[in-house]
Amino acid sequence: MEGRDMADLELPDGLRDDLRAAWHCYVDLLAPLRPTLHGYCSRLTGNLWDAEDLVQDTLLRAFGTLGSIFTRIENPRAYLLRTATNLWIDTVRRRGNEATALAEQAPLATSIDAEAAGAVRDAGTVLLQRLAPQERAAVVLKELFDYRLEEIAEVLATTVGAVKAALHRGRTRLREPEGEAASRRPVPSVALVDRFVAAYAAADVPGLIGLMLDTGSVENVGCSVDVGPFAPDRGWFYHAVHGHPEWPAQFAYESARLERRLFQGEPLALGFCTRRGREALEQVLRFEEQDGRIVRLRGYAFCPETMRAIGAELDLKVRTGLYRFPTPEPGKLWADVTPATTEGERR
Repeated sequence: MEGRDMADLELPDGLRDDLRAAWHCYVDLLAPLRPTLHGYCSRLTGNLWDAEDLVQDTLLRAFGTLGSIFTRIENPRAYLLRTATNLWIDTVRRRGNEATALAEQAPLATSIDAEAAGAVRDAGTVLLQRLAPQERAAVVLKELFDYRLEEIAEVLATTVGAVKAALHRGRTRLREPEGEAASRRPVPSVALVDRFVAAYAAADVPGLIGLMLDTGSVENVGCSVDVGPFAPDRGWFYHAVHGHPEWPAQFAYESARLERRLFQGEPLALGFCTRRGREALEQVLRFEEQDGRIVRLRGYAFCPETMRAIGAELDLKVRTGLYRFPTPEPGKLWADVTPATTEGERR
């Protein structure tokens, strides 16, 4: 392998398929712990989108670590919460370091410049919300999840004495919260989301793809990723418009539509499906825009806690519950194990 060009390296399909099967088993096994993990991440981040990102990062980190350790994990819940805590602390520290570095570069000759530098530092540490990471994690676990001191110590990989001290400091510093921390991510234009909704209504797969950057990506969060350039006869966009006729009839829907809605000031595309004559929200699409086109599209259909939170705020009926797309067994696709459906069975 020495001296071999990296471009010549190939990852075998068998490895990908084995990892997909392992991921499906992992996601299915941890499903009972997901509501607790999401609730914990929501309290840490103070933001719905950041919470789901932290959940997914936690699952990925824990999955990767699981394959490299040789000891038995006696408490999977504590394992996940500890992983989430460490990732969140790392994120806060990284953002704080970046903000501090920017502030140090700012001129400090006038009081106005000093105030600007302070504002940058505050933006970098907004996730702390008055408490240091270890203190906030301890308070969240104790006050909101009613963990015993010994359980908190296990999650935070520290001692009971250290937990008591963190709780004392956190409770002393805690004040009435100013409100939910806003996501720092810029929102897309309403016009771009409207064009996407219109192309979907017209079943215009090439039109949908034309709204994407060639280097863009589309993701069913926690489930699948598709990277451009995109093809009009297969892949995410094709199935978004034409469904999955290879799936069993019980997964078919009668009709589907997209609608643009504002959620916390951000335009989203909400996907509604009608099954057995009843329509409900089944998909939420979030856009990242660059130069007037979509650079990243994320769907939250398989993120039940996020879907329910959005539905509750917008007063919409939600149909959710799956953490991944249905398969005949972990790692297998319906097209691999069943014959093509007849035309009469197609949606």
